[in-house]
Amino acid sequence: MCTNRDLLSREPCQDSFATIKSTSRDCELHMLVFDACITKSGTTPKGETDLVKLQRIGSHLFLDRMPDPFLSLCLVPTKYPLRAPPNFRHAADEIQIGLPALMSTYSDAYFTLLANWLNDCDLNHPDCYLKAIPSKKGLALPTKLLDVGSSASQQSILLCSSTSLGLKGEDTRYIALSHPWGDSRHNNHFSTTATNVSPRLTSGIAISSLPKTFKDAVSVTRALGIRYLWIDSLCIVQGPQGDFETEAQKMETVFSLAYCVIAASSASGTSSGFLSSRPQRKSVALNLSANSGKGDVGDSEDNNAMIYVCEAIDNFQTDVIDGPLNQRGWVLQERALARRTIYFSERQTYFDNQSSFLGDPNFPQVALTSSKGGKIRLYESLYKTYSRLQFTRAYDRPIAIAGLEQRLVAAFDTRGGYGIFDRVPFFGRSLLWTCEEPGGMRRIEFPEEGLGRYRVPPSWSWMAYTGAIGFMDLPFEGVHWLEDDVRSPWGAAVWEMSLDTSGSGNSTASSMWHTGRTDQDNNLSGKGRRLVVGLKVAEKKIKWDAGQRPTGVDDAQELRVVAVGRRKSKSNKPARALEHHVLVVVGIGGWTDSGGRRIYERVGVGSLPGEWITHNEQEEEISIF
Repeated sequence: MCTNRDLLSREPCQDSFATIKSTSRDCELHMLVFDACITKSGTTPKGETDLVKLQRIGSHLFLDRMPDPFLSLCLVPTKYPLRAPPNFRHAADEIQIGLPALMSTYSDAYFTLLANWLNDCDLNHPDCYLKAIPSKKGLALPTKLLDVGSSASQQSILLCSSTSLGLKGEDTRYIALSHPWGDSRHNNHFSTTATNVSPRLTSGIAISSLPKTFKDAVSVTRALGIRYLWIDSLCIVQGPQGDFETEAQKMETVFSLAYCVIAASSASGTSSGFLSSRPQRKSVALNLSANSGKGDVGDSEDNNAMIYVCEAIDNFQTDVIDGPLNQRGWVLQERALARRTIYFSERQTYFDNQSSFLGDPNFPQVALTSSKGGKIRLYESLYKTYSRLQFTRAYDRPIAIAGLEQRLVAAFDTRGGYGIFDRVPFFGRSLLWTCEEPGGMRRIEFPEEGLGRYRVPPSWSWMAYTGAIGFMDLPFEGVHWLEDDVRSPWGAAVWEMSLDTSGSGNSTASSMWHTGRTDQDNNLSGKGRRLVVGLKVAEKKIKWDAGQRPTGVDDAQELRVVAVGRRKSKSNKPARALEHHVLVVVGIGGWTDSGGRRIYERVGVGSLPGEWITHNEQEEEISIF
């Protein structure tokens, strides 16, 4: 294993763990392999007779049976054009150019690297460049931005109104910060409020007063040569008399218009920062002399490059996708809508130009060319993922994905809100979500102050609850959707009223807006059917939203079911003989709507035999809130 030819070959090479251990005292390479065997978790060889089998794939060395890289390789040219000895040329062509030692996070070289990533993306990835995206032109900037200036010596930043400055979306570059707030007991939730917004607009904010995460964001923004920065708690007025309700509806444009999003992946809160010094990784230089193993390591007449074997620290899945920041409910939308993001993790910095989010730099552009089944699987996957994320304030659950929802509604050419899409086949399938939370889902308590009646999501939306969801697994062409049995709240009159007539061009933020609006009726209407079997029989095929039968419901006659769809019949069987996919609802006291229909709320879903429910003459018109 100690020869460079073996390590850089595409063929596996191996030594016993005992040999690696004994030679590690005198060989730096074996010491690096030995340390990795000891420190890596999982099924690494540690027994004396165990074999350590390594294989190079691109820029990484993989250990047999382990999915993640065991060690990594980087190539450092000492001059150009790059030249490597013939016996190593195949490896040099496949190994990524890089540095074995990590740059200091506050160094000029580090910030120059970040700027070069963005410049290269501007030149070579037109889908990520704002002016090349026609749908983004004319969109309004965030209402407020932070003017960080251009000099690192400036001691304050200024909160400013983008409208009063005459800034335009396609002409103004700004950075948006994605970050965790953290526990308020350990983090300074530094915010703009109704009492301090005026002085911040006129006199600015002293940098010395900012928590560490915000200071780091200012440093990065200035170093990238960008003048404006958006931070949620500073650019949205928080608390009573604030403008959160208005600004939250603009999240779609805040992140999609940003020149770049910087994600504080290593921060635990506002006070921890994300530009902390990083632990250096161990590395060993390989000998690339033409005679393979003889002569000095490094430059020679037939070689002007160095290849290093290094600790493997690149793990985007662990550091970013599965990292603590990505467990925040707000971040799924931020990541989906951003054109490109720089992630600052504890050990590495990553640049993502959106290709990693479902391979779609203008999400959800790919959905436009997908089949209906593809669209369904897309939103089901996104909503299932989102429902498992965490919130400091549970009542942010509907609004934190509203911008993403607006894009999906537009891409599907439909209407909708609260996680439900109108029109066949989206409407029925999205209504038939299921509780997947151990112990059941719980209704979210929404604050009353400043919120209209309809800001609280209806019971038929999973956004009204905490906990994980799934969806009924129904065959794509095997369900007849009962459009007359359950009707959405998005009638033509409401739809026309919601269209943007301001001339702003802000089509996705205005015309598709529904979730969170206070001027629209959110009740479903439909036909309530009775159960003709006992409750103990029926609930064998019912999945309760709370994980168990609702308190106080002891008789099947207290429930109604609303048939959303039924299994298609190839032999024209009567409806009574077919399985029905239903919402299970219970009455809310003696409440009735303006039309005199009794009001019910959802408590579960099920797939019930047709003979278990009433049909036709025994149906009643009900309203579901």
